[in-house]
Amino acid sequence: MKYTFLLISFFILNTTHAQSIKDSIFKEDIVTLVEEMEFMYGYDQMLREYTLYQTFDKSDTDRIESLPDSLNVIEIEKRKFKSDSTVKFIWQKYILPKDIEHTERMIEITEKYGFPSTKRIKMYYEEEFNDPEFNPYILLIHAPKEYWNELITLMKNELDNNRISKCTYGHMLWHFTGRKSFQPMLDNGYEMVEENGKTILKSTCQ
Repeated sequence: MKYTFLLISFFILNTTHAQSIKDSIFKEDIVTLVEEMEFMYGYDQMLREYTLYQTFDKSDTDRIESLPDSLNVIEIEKRKFKSDSTVKFIWQKYILPKDIEHTERMIEITEKYGFPSTKRIKMYYEEEFNDPEFNPYILLIHAPKEYWNELITLMKNELDNNRISKCTYGHMLWHFTGRKSFQPMLDNGYEMVEENGKTILKSTCQ
């Protein structure tokens, strides 16, 4: 019994020490990491938006995205590429290859520093983000399918070490299992509720 207690205590101390080290080096490298991730995030969003709106002007894309759904659809229809092959070319040449690079880099960052959630970043980073919507989370959501199993294991470890919430894990798991069912979310911090006559998924996480 005493041996078991000592073993558990050793494990807890080891885990706490490892977390402390990750936090320490994360704080030390925070500026470089944020600048790098802001670039990856900006590239990710800019190219995807271009395939819809044919513009790199963020003020214009923000304006369109703020329109009511019916007007948004009309605007997208007006701006769509005449050739589907152009969109396919952009995805194959500029988006998908970078999704791979960004995923691999985010895995490296997470393994070394722990997952860099915006909440965790703001503990050490005092500047405003270049894009108020910046969120490294998106870079993993766009991970290619071949990385899903690795990411499920990695993010479960982040959950177990309290670096992401149960809801964040559930939403990621939903993506990494192909979004076939809401069960991964319902098992991890979400619930179905009735609001205004509609059934919606709602987070129970604070």
